[in-house]
Amino acid sequence: MSARLNILMIHQGAELYGSDRSFVSAVCALRGRYPDATIDIVLPEPGPIIDLLLPYSTQIMFDGRGILRKIEFKVHPWRTLKSMVTAWLEYRRLVRSYDICYVNTVVCVAAIAALRGRRGGAYVHVREIPSALACRVFKAMLRFSRASLIYNSHATAAAFNLPGSVIHNGVDVFSTSATATSRRGRALRLAIIGRINPWKGQQFVLDALRTRGRELSVEVRVVGDVFAGYEDLLVKLQETANACAQHVAIEGFTNDPAAHYAWADFILVPSILPEPFGRVAIESFAAGRPVIASATGGLTEIVTDEVTGFLFKPNDAEDFVCAVERALSMTGVAYQRMAAAARQRYIRSFTVDTYMCAIAEVVCPQVSAAQRLPVTALRREIR
Repeated sequence: MSARLNILMIHQGAELYGSDRSFVSAVCALRGRYPDATIDIVLPEPGPIIDLLLPYSTQIMFDGRGILRKIEFKVHPWRTLKSMVTAWLEYRRLVRSYDICYVNTVVCVAAIAALRGRRGGAYVHVREIPSALACRVFKAMLRFSRASLIYNSHATAAAFNLPGSVIHNGVDVFSTSATATSRRGRALRLAIIGRINPWKGQQFVLDALRTRGRELSVEVRVVGDVFAGYEDLLVKLQETANACAQHVAIEGFTNDPAAHYAWADFILVPSILPEPFGRVAIESFAAGRPVIASATGGLTEIVTDEVTGFLFKPNDAEDFVCAVERALSMTGVAYQRMAAAARQRYIRSFTVDTYMCAIAEVVCPQVSAAQRLPVTALRREIR
């Protein structure tokens, strides 16, 4: 495009978890597509993500209002609603100045509502599968916004059942895979990497080991932290870890999890609710590590049972233990084959270049009716 574009990109976090890194890749994609554009970014607060955004952004602004945090809404509902309205009014003024507005995740409620009235160039990247009630509320909000939707998986698209494009995440965490070493009689090393959250399954895994899996020869490493206000989750997790027969280490969040992927034999993705995508699974594949994952949501689009990892019924402790037993019973040759298959799956489908090309193709100033994927077509694609 000859005319210089003004692009606004809004994100709900400032750390370096999965959705944060995917946001950085989206910013990079649009900078590559529109090298002369003004790209302004809104974050809730300063954080480690800034260092990755600075090379691609024109300006980074901070506004923590208008983001739906469940615990804040429960404790201070009226104050939260007032803040939402104030943020909505501010975003309505702000979005008028931009040719493209891209909002990352549906919890950026005020920004999404402010997209109403635009004549194109408005996008919401949907990365969540909420509960049934919450999904109805978010669907109504997305319809109201009239924004074009991008989903991170067919599972997420099916949950919302609104027209949109499906773009799987991509990662560039590892240029090469770590060597898959032989166990030689040691315990199987299992790592859970990512935000500590009730539905992410860290507590489920330790409860399963403490009760049904006490005889399993495994060592577990939990890498991640909680949102502010959820510290009780971490306390309970540590108490359960202390009660396990196996050695369980709970590490804090790290910007560079490469050493943890290299340490592990398998990465656990034990989500007890439908996982919208499962970025940790593709990071694991990029590292040449197979996955033991819940057979739910977007994870079933990533992991092939007994080929790139093992799947188990979500929130089923007995089936989880069976999946770990299957991993324990593998020969060295079988494990090497699975690790290689995981790496190849990443190379074929989940590189950051693939993701960025798709984002740059979809996100543009105007979207014609022909570019919108109808619900019926989306349903056929999902099947």
